[in-house]
Amino acid sequence: MVNVVIDGKKIKAQEKQTILEAAREHKIEIPTLCSSDAVKPYGACRLCVVEVTAGNATTIETSCTYPVAEGLKVSTGTPKVIEARKLVLQLLLARCPNVKIVKELAKEYGIEKVDACLRLENEYCILCGLCVRACDEVVQAKAISFSGSGKDKKVDSPFHGTAEDCIGCGSCAFVCPTGIIKTRDVDSAAEVTPEGTTPIGWERIIENWNRELKFKLCKKSGNPYAPEFMLNQFKDKMNLPPQFFDVSPSYREYPEVDEELCIGCGACVDECPVGAIQLEVREKKEVRSHILPTHCCGCQTCTIYCVRAAIKVA
Repeated sequence: MVNVVIDGKKIKAQEKQTILEAAREHKIEIPTLCSSDAVKPYGACRLCVVEVTAGNATTIETSCTYPVAEGLKVSTGTPKVIEARKLVLQLLLARCPNVKIVKELAKEYGIEKVDACLRLENEYCILCGLCVRACDEVVQAKAISFSGSGKDKKVDSPFHGTAEDCIGCGSCAFVCPTGIIKTRDVDSAAEVTPEGTTPIGWERIIENWNRELKFKLCKKSGNPYAPEFMLNQFKDKMNLPPQFFDVSPSYREYPEVDEELCIGCGACVDECPVGAIQLEVREKKEVRSHILPTHCCGCQTCTIYCVRAAIKVA
């Protein structure tokens, strides 16, 4: 732990935390548009700037990328900090005058209209990079990226075409602070060609990346629950039986251990693909299998390998 002072408040922060993380942990508000706990710090929006005093030097820094250190002094609302944030918001408002969150933040800092020296645009992407980073770091699909530079910089699919690696998870839309990334699910999609119309059924459409993905139907409920392309990608990467992907999470049946039949041989422990089973010692030093409900994925692999048929679906 290190000792840090933020706005005159002495706090203890964990080593390797950023100033923003430490501030949030202690309920100190710092505005930001490009930060998420799910991805690495990026410092794109510049709204989280603070005044940092380290030794004899005082500088303006982005709190989401600046690590805490012993004796650091941080101020989140000095005149210089407010001035810097106002400048950033002027630029964002000029670029995205119709984006709700930008307008709200601008109003909070007393900005009612764009300065006359700035050209008014009508963009909805603030280039925060959250969608790109989520797709890369969390989903690991790397389906989208930045293209161009300067005023031509934008988030795009490869060669401005279809993002073939997009699995349709919707993470990009979920993290987008402006709401410009749209996903929609349609129940009666069809492919229309000169030869006729071919029904597709349930489909997820992400227009930003020109992506259309057919849904897989749950074998138990008959309801759509995930894009087929996404599930096929998971099949290739996850050590789970194929039947696991046939049923939606809401309709999966989870196994239980009959301790009267279990002899604690450990076969289920060795075969569990997600490490959800462990051996525990009961009274009289009897060893029995125990399924961790927080880890079990409901694949039922353990029921196949149990030599005593002691693991069953309730």
